[in-house]
Amino acid sequence: MNKLSDYQWKNRLILVQPADERAGEVETLRRAQAKIEDRDIVWFVNMGSTVVSNQSAVPSSLARDVKALLEGLGSDERVLLIGKDGGIKSRESSLNLDAIFDRIDAMPMRRREMRAD
Repeated sequence: MNKLSDYQWKNRLILVQPADERAGEVETLRRAQAKIEDRDIVWFVNMGSTVVSNQSAVPSSLARDVKALLEGLGSDERVLLIGKDGGIKSRESSLNLDAIFDRIDAMPMRRREMRAD
């Protein structure tokens, strides 16, 4: 995957712009691995010089896409949830995984996925 659009119809995305490198978002996301995998989520955290993800590697072209999207956010927006359809589903000031999971679980596509499982 070399750009964000490559994930469309395959994964939901969480993009995070932490307030600082010690904010703990990466650890929070890693601790929720099972719930994240269950919802087909790929996450990216912009750490400034690098982009950290639950993907094995983040190519420079993909890191540029992530940074460009996050840099376009308002000053009080630090977290984006992007649906499988490629649309932005929420813009938040902080990473609240329970709220994100609730929002995803209420989506029609996710409800169909849960019924199929």
